[in-house]
Amino acid sequence: MSLKIYKQSIGGGEISPSMYSRITDPSYSAGLAKCRNMIVEPQGPVVRRPGFSMVRETKYPDRKCRLIPFTFSATQTMILEFGHHYVRFHTNGSTLMNGDQPYEVATDYDESELFDIDYAQSVDIITLVHCSHPPRELRRYGALDWRLVDITFNTSLTPPTGVTATQHILQSATYKDGYVRKYVVTSCNLDNSEESKASQAASVVCNPYGDGAYNTITWNTVAGADHYRVYRDKGGIYGYIGETRTNSIDDDNIAPDSSITPPIYDDVFLTSGGITGATVVAAGEGYTGPNGEVTGITLLKSQTWAIESNIKSWNRGSGLNTFTQFPATVRDIDYNYLYPAQCAIPNNLFEYIHATVEIYDAEGSGVGATAEPIYGAQTDVFYQPTGVTEYSYYPMWRPVKGVRITNAGSGYKRPICRITIDGWPEWSGRWTGVNGKWTESTNRLKRYTGEFETSVSTAGFLQTSIRVTDTTGSGAVLQPVFSGGKLTNVVIKNAGAGYTNPTATLISNYGSGAQISLTVANAGDYPGCVSYFEQRRWFAGSRMRPQYIWATKTGTETDMGYSLPSQSTDRIKVRVASQDSNRIRHIVPLSQLLMLTASGEWRVSPVNSDAITPESMSVRPQSYVGSSQTKPVLINNTMIFASARGGHLRELGYSYQAGGYITSDVCLRAAHLFDHHEVVDIAYAKAPYSIFWCVNDIGKLISFTYVPEQQVGAFAQHETQGDFESCAVVPESNEDILYVVTKRKIGENTVRFVERMNEYIIDKDEDYVFMDCAGTYSGPAKTEITGISWLNGMKVSILADGYCVPDQVVENGKITLRRAASKVHVGLPYNSDIQTLPLALQLQDLSFGSNHRKNISGVAVRMIDSASILAGSSFDNLYQQPTRGRETPGTPPKKRNGEFEVNIAASWTDDGQVCIRQNAPLPLKISSITVTCDVV
Repeated sequence: MSLKIYKQSIGGGEISPSMYSRITDPSYSAGLAKCRNMIVEPQGPVVRRPGFSMVRETKYPDRKCRLIPFTFSATQTMILEFGHHYVRFHTNGSTLMNGDQPYEVATDYDESELFDIDYAQSVDIITLVHCSHPPRELRRYGALDWRLVDITFNTSLTPPTGVTATQHILQSATYKDGYVRKYVVTSCNLDNSEESKASQAASVVCNPYGDGAYNTITWNTVAGADHYRVYRDKGGIYGYIGETRTNSIDDDNIAPDSSITPPIYDDVFLTSGGITGATVVAAGEGYTGPNGEVTGITLLKSQTWAIESNIKSWNRGSGLNTFTQFPATVRDIDYNYLYPAQCAIPNNLFEYIHATVEIYDAEGSGVGATAEPIYGAQTDVFYQPTGVTEYSYYPMWRPVKGVRITNAGSGYKRPICRITIDGWPEWSGRWTGVNGKWTESTNRLKRYTGEFETSVSTAGFLQTSIRVTDTTGSGAVLQPVFSGGKLTNVVIKNAGAGYTNPTATLISNYGSGAQISLTVANAGDYPGCVSYFEQRRWFAGSRMRPQYIWATKTGTETDMGYSLPSQSTDRIKVRVASQDSNRIRHIVPLSQLLMLTASGEWRVSPVNSDAITPESMSVRPQSYVGSSQTKPVLINNTMIFASARGGHLRELGYSYQAGGYITSDVCLRAAHLFDHHEVVDIAYAKAPYSIFWCVNDIGKLISFTYVPEQQVGAFAQHETQGDFESCAVVPESNEDILYVVTKRKIGENTVRFVERMNEYIIDKDEDYVFMDCAGTYSGPAKTEITGISWLNGMKVSILADGYCVPDQVVENGKITLRRAASKVHVGLPYNSDIQTLPLALQLQDLSFGSNHRKNISGVAVRMIDSASILAGSSFDNLYQQPTRGRETPGTPPKKRNGEFEVNIAASWTDDGQVCIRQNAPLPLKISSITVTCDVV
């Protein structure tokens, strides 16, 4: 039966194999089995992702860095490259330079701390917080004037000094003094955003109720103050009586306003009794050990390999039989039994195969360990098919019984053993059966690679810790530093709190004699997240107070003052009461303020009030999912965040029906892209398409086209010659541009680059850049293109004046063209692939699904502004479609628009899938696919 199947949309993106049986799900009709290096447009087509242009190598090729966006306005944007103890700045594909060197600002953030930094921007200031560092502001004063400064909380104004109070009475009146009046004065700036703490009190003995009696309060002028406020004691509270721009005021028995009192300041991010210093009293000796030598490898499970065969069919003269599984003696390996006379197989196949053993360190820096396999006896199988007088004899499998260490190496912390089995190359054979019928067969040795089958032991790796003992304190974490087998320094990773007389003991499996002295004082307990909401700057999640929330006074960014009695504009300091003690990881401002921890999501809102105040603040749980450390991103009035466990992305938004915020998993239909991996960075691009970009822990870049109001949500995965490590988006011109950090192997060197994705909308063919880590020459036409040293030794794609030029290897930083060109793009090639889902049809109550064979006899592809493509029934069997039409000779190939028949080799398969690839540096956009399919 021949059918035509029209796939009107492929905008469902890549879906998980777990969804292949859900043929009634809406995503199935529009989904793809593979969508690699293609972007799903909200309207339904898939378009080839633009390439990445190289901006600059990072400062340290052996260290990770993180990208953070800076958006002052639509026309002033930058990408900040945070690396190990530095920040660099990039904009519009270029790096901010100071002479011939990149402009930098020094920091003290270590490489390991970069992805734990939280940030919030306000105009020209980015607030940076990390639990190990005081809150800081990165301020832009000019193009080449960025400053990283610690935030001075509370106020920079000092209280007035020299405050005095003097009684004044009528000279003709006599009164008996019997009252004591006390006054304090504060200094204020012009807009009242800062007010100093109260001055020393001045008192006067007086009778304020006499005729004409009054008190005069005077003080010294304060530098930087615009005016002053005066308060008088009433019942133990200083109430407001007036303010003045002069340095004196008269109190003629003014009634104090006790609702307005002088601010009180404290050090909100300091805790008492922290360990602030650790001194090495005695260095000791012998803190080395044999340095992590590999001493043993135990095989937990004997691994085997076997001949594998791709069976087509055989005919015994009475019907066609298709075999997919053989008797238990051959286990579950497809196998074809061939006559030795018809297939040149060596007598001892295992002379051509071998197992290799590799040892690498998953955590430390171990090197030098080598090992070899110990083989077991070969197991043979004899099998005689029914009706055949002769039988076939083949050596079937051979186990690896153990691993022998040939070099112990050194420095291993968590060594892993990987076993790889290679063998004889593929060969073909013919089997002759009853009545002379035959079958074709392709046979190959099964390849097995495993890193989970062994247990590796080490001897002598130095293991140390510092134990802090105290009857009152807790939370301190100290890290020892050794050199030459001696203790040379102690790094305070967490100061803890509440210590009175702590002692430190170095615990080590090697060495002895070290002694440490500790110093206790007020120590920093710094927040881990920051945001802005309702004219306050919010902080939360310190190590010692993981569920505390702090907010500045209304209308200020640094004032943490409060009053007695409390005022609605006072700073906020509150602990979230919950069942666990997970640290607040994120503060997210939506219509209400949301707090995310590793175990749940909380809403901060006012009770019976329009604004959050110390009196009205309410913290309520919304869901119990949990967020990872990766910073969430916002779209419209919802939030996308990475879950704490499982690696999935989740959406959180307000539900009127639920009366609160609810979460949903947006990755369910593409779970294979996220399962068992952690999302380490997320960025959001609004234009020209609404796309979330995320980088996971194995270096893959994933795009999520998301338009919730149109029920559009489609995933695609993106690969390059290397790994993606960080991503950020900023608006540039009319598009939101994605920047990434890539880790690549160039020749024998590992390097890292900051790269910029090129625009989607291109007017001229010569401006297409569908290659990665690319560079562009634009100028007078020439044949030798130089200055490509960052790609030395790499095979590159080339687009010259809109033409595809054969790939070349960059040598000495240059390539040579056959004919001169004035605009040349050079970069690493990548494939853009799509593969349709297995055909699942239902006709006349007969399901043509996985249990029916299918033959794709014709394919029609509707393309928009696209070049030629490769197509086939599998990515191993692709055919080039015509590259040119009726263009004038000497001009670039014209882009194709419309529906085109694609030549594809007929092939009977179980799934009936179509594979399409673009591997040239040219565009591709597909909106629909029509398949002609024969089904049996």
